[in-house]
Amino acid sequence: MTDTAPEAQGGFPIIEPANHPHPGLDRFVTELRRLHDLAVCTDPEGSAWAAAAGHIADACALLDGNQVPEGVAPAGRAIGLPGLGHPLLPPWVMTGSDAEGVRMRGHFTRAHVGGNDAVHGGMIPLFYDWLFGMVVSTAGIRPTRTAYLHVDYRKVTPIDEPLTAHGRITGVEGRKVFISASMTCADGTLRSEANGLMVRLLPHQP
Repeated sequence: MTDTAPEAQGGFPIIEPANHPHPGLDRFVTELRRLHDLAVCTDPEGSAWAAAAGHIADACALLDGNQVPEGVAPAGRAIGLPGLGHPLLPPWVMTGSDAEGVRMRGHFTRAHVGGNDAVHGGMIPLFYDWLFGMVVSTAGIRPTRTAYLHVDYRKVTPIDEPLTAHGRITGVEGRKVFISASMTCADGTLRSEANGLMVRLLPHQP
């Protein structure tokens, strides 16, 4: 077996999509994202913070005790849900995948603001890292890790506006997979570009 053979999974867990996520996951993640937005843009009076914390603690109590191993929980694997059903990923969905790469659409929200209603610069690389992972996965190249990720910020990225992104493989050298991507607004304005290197793991690498 070569280092680049499909069977060379190494120490990386096998993660498969959860095509049928648990009932209620979509609503749960949607409400959790709304909570993230409210947490950074509200200033309630009185005991609202303490009362809200109590409700969050109750929700934690409902979920605690149901932990499962990586690759079993649907969050992060729920194909079709924004952000794959993971509350820390921005609400984007994949709209296409073919020989030309992966296409996605979505938006950023108040929780992603870095200042002046613009998306925080650190959220953009997070998105691209996810997109790069989707590109190599849909191409059947896995498991991989990010070796480097470079972002060129062309214009400020707004929140609450529809965006599209496209990522594609530009070259493969052994275990090295080079990727480029871009993000645009609905009118076609280029907001950012990225390029990076994903490296196929050796059989012994986690």
